[in-house]
Amino acid sequence: MWLSSKSFRKQFRRNWLQAKKADNTGKMDDCSFVNAVGTSGEKLFETPKIWTQTKVVSLIEKKGTDLIHKNINAGKGLICLTPHLGSFELAPRVVGELTPLTVLYRPPKREDLHELLVHFRNSKNIKLVQTNYSGVKYLIKFLKNGNCVGILPDHVPNKGAGKWTPFFGKLAYTNTLVIRLAKLTSAPISWVTCIRTSNGWKFSAEIWDQKFDKNTDENEGLIKLNNKIEELVYDYPEEYFWGYDRYKKPRA
Repeated sequence: MWLSSKSFRKQFRRNWLQAKKADNTGKMDDCSFVNAVGTSGEKLFETPKIWTQTKVVSLIEKKGTDLIHKNINAGKGLICLTPHLGSFELAPRVVGELTPLTVLYRPPKREDLHELLVHFRNSKNIKLVQTNYSGVKYLIKFLKNGNCVGILPDHVPNKGAGKWTPFFGKLAYTNTLVIRLAKLTSAPISWVTCIRTSNGWKFSAEIWDQKFDKNTDENEGLIKLNNKIEELVYDYPEEYFWGYDRYKKPRA
């Protein structure tokens, strides 16, 4: 893809340089752009293994799973957020082994690919719902019943479902659903990542210290949301999927 698509190369490089320009931590100074490109390709090639091998979860070092159990047992539900960082295909598999999970997703345009994704992503404890009225309605009901839901917070939503919010110093159309769910249900938010290691992957879950209620300003909440994603990306810049068109205009 890197060799054949000039637009992909420009987009990948543009996103990388935008984040590097906004970096006041210095964490990207010693990172390799070439490694970031290779890691993105590695994610695509390892996806069939993640989808088809049930034992792949045994290769994961887990940290923070007790926090997921604790918050689910509290009965307020849990919102799990997984950005395009590390193996965002594998993270739901780990959470799904701990508790029933409903994941919001946008179906691809190709019907055959859509059927393939649903077949492999669905499992005994994981249910997929689409980014439409029915899907969001089911998501809210599932969360209000004290269950766990999963969302990609840096996915560009459809027009009308987001707001333009700074991301690495540039405006990006950001999904308002996460903040609205938290305000509506007062459910805690967990940030979930699954990062590549020499022996497999390292799964980490942390409970966000931000609390949202009906009085929370939505715009401030979205800024905090993107700031947190930035922090996670700066921790593992070579693991972020820079080829994703984060700054694109939303479709109708």
